[in-house]
Amino acid sequence: MGRCPRRRPCLLAARNATSAPAPPRVLELLERGRSLSQAESAELEIDALSELILTPEFKNSVYALLDLLQHRAKNPSGAPEPDLARPVRKIGVVGAGLMAGQLALLFARQLQVPVALTDIDQARLDKGLAYVHAQVDKLLARRRISADEATRTKALVTGSVSKDIFADADFVIEAVFEELAVKKQVFAEVEAVVSNECILATNTSSLSVTDMAGDLHHPERVVGFHFFNPVAVMPLLEIVPTPMTNRVALSTAFALGLNLKKTAVLTRDATAFVVNRVLLRLMGEVINAFDEGTPAETADNALKPMGLPMTPFTLLAMIGIPVAQHFTESLNAAFGDRFPVSANQQVLIDRGIKGIWEAADDSLRSVPQSTLDALQFGTSPSTSEQLLERVQLALAEEIGLLLEEGVVDGPEDVDLCMITGAGWPLHLGGITPYLDRTGASERINGKLFHPDLIKPM
Repeated sequence: MGRCPRRRPCLLAARNATSAPAPPRVLELLERGRSLSQAESAELEIDALSELILTPEFKNSVYALLDLLQHRAKNPSGAPEPDLARPVRKIGVVGAGLMAGQLALLFARQLQVPVALTDIDQARLDKGLAYVHAQVDKLLARRRISADEATRTKALVTGSVSKDIFADADFVIEAVFEELAVKKQVFAEVEAVVSNECILATNTSSLSVTDMAGDLHHPERVVGFHFFNPVAVMPLLEIVPTPMTNRVALSTAFALGLNLKKTAVLTRDATAFVVNRVLLRLMGEVINAFDEGTPAETADNALKPMGLPMTPFTLLAMIGIPVAQHFTESLNAAFGDRFPVSANQQVLIDRGIKGIWEAADDSLRSVPQSTLDALQFGTSPSTSEQLLERVQLALAEEIGLLLEEGVVDGPEDVDLCMITGAGWPLHLGGITPYLDRTGASERINGKLFHPDLIKPM
């Protein structure tokens, strides 16, 4: 295959080669237009647009863009009255690791308010502050911000090893190790120094916010505030009240999310909330198929028709196998065998192996023989078609259960979360209409998620 004359069209074609009709049509028009007049090119573009408007992908994109990203995102279901929100003039961040540094930078840039970081020792704190300064310098070098803005942003982010720095904060979020006991201790220490009006938030991705707040004197001001990595890029913010959270705290959280230019979705306090629960069910089916004897190439590429931004094994390496295993263990404890814990993944963790593939480049990647020798496989391999169908049915089941539990108000919220938090492709609409069209919804749940929107294939 020859090299593309321009890198951007090549990337466009590669990312959309599986199912979206518009990108390859655009590339075709660009190529043909080189030898045509402006009028001839315009006529071709009109013909192409007329055809594309009639495709299912256009209808899917209208639902995703208008119903979800325009209407649902701007009118979040279950959000309390905005006039209940308290002003946030100073923010505290507990922790100075990578996620905490990203949060501090986001707060300082978007809100233009003082942000205070803490950590258990000066070395960690200095590293966190250095990260923020380095990111600001990168923005300046890329001309994303002015020199004055860079100076102001750096000045807004300060730190201390003492949580007394939070005494005048209006909102404090913890971003420490994903361990319930650690987070409970952090909240207790913060509550001892902040005012009674200060909102306490957690960036937990899988733990119970209710349990985290249980021992506090004022649990009514605690809320889950779950960002996605990278914080500056990913639009989704899962906002998680507990049964004790009052409407003032919840309203303040939604107002803060709006000011941060995030897509805020209200979710019930259930293990892994929405995106991580759905993604881990998807990844779990692929990993299980691999453990059962499905070749790695087959397992990792079976979901290409879904048009996801990266393959399951690539996502696993990006998340980190230990983190994914920790999530799965939490989900297994909450929901049982739908989220089995992979013994092979534990072997990879114990041996310090960071990923399945030896190289990230699709043309070069292979599983090292040493990795294969360390793992144990079954004798029930799946084909690509079998695994795709298996994943579709699993997702229909998990989302159906998630909705029955009332984790969100409707399938539209699941769709919005997956588009803004997991990169679900717009041309497929939402994940629930997609599962309706494949027939998985009716097969596993006996009904469609959207009976008035989509008919199954």
